[in-house]
Formats: sequence, C-alpha cells, structure tokens
Amino acid sequence: MQRLRGRRGAVVRVDDATAARLLSDGWRPADTPPGGGYEAMTVADLRAEIARRNAGRDGADRLPADGRKADLIAVLETDDE
Repeated sequence: MQRLRGRRGAVVRVDDATAARLLSDGWRPADTPPGGGYEAMTVADLRAEIARRNAGRDGADRLPADGRKADLIAVLETDDE
C-alpha cells in the first residue's frame, strides 16, 4: 500500500496498481510537500524559469518557452536531466 497526495492535498492509501495510475495522473507521494514541483507553478512562472535558464545560452541551445503548461513542464524536466 502507498500513501499519495492529490492536487488539492487529499491523502489516500492505495494498492500499487492504483498508485501507478494515480502517479501518472498528477498525484505524488504523500511525503512530498504540497505545492512542490513544476505542477504547482503557473504558466507565467514556468516561462519565467525558462527565460532565466535561457539567459546564458546561445540560440540553438535555448529552451522553447511556448506551448501549454504540460509542454513547458516537459521542457524543464528534460533540461533538468
């Protein structure tokens, strides 16, 4: 059994199969502080973070700052790796 926290802060205890499904749908482990990560950021904040990272980069290495929230999160997560 795993404890997961939803986007609104609800904590549930679920089996591993359900946990895998919920984790892919935006839930996080209950021990993760609420409001953490890119999901908690607004689109404007995500774009500001991308702009901050782009400040020292050349044109070809710049991160794209357009698209939907999920696209911006993917860009930042890929850059983190």
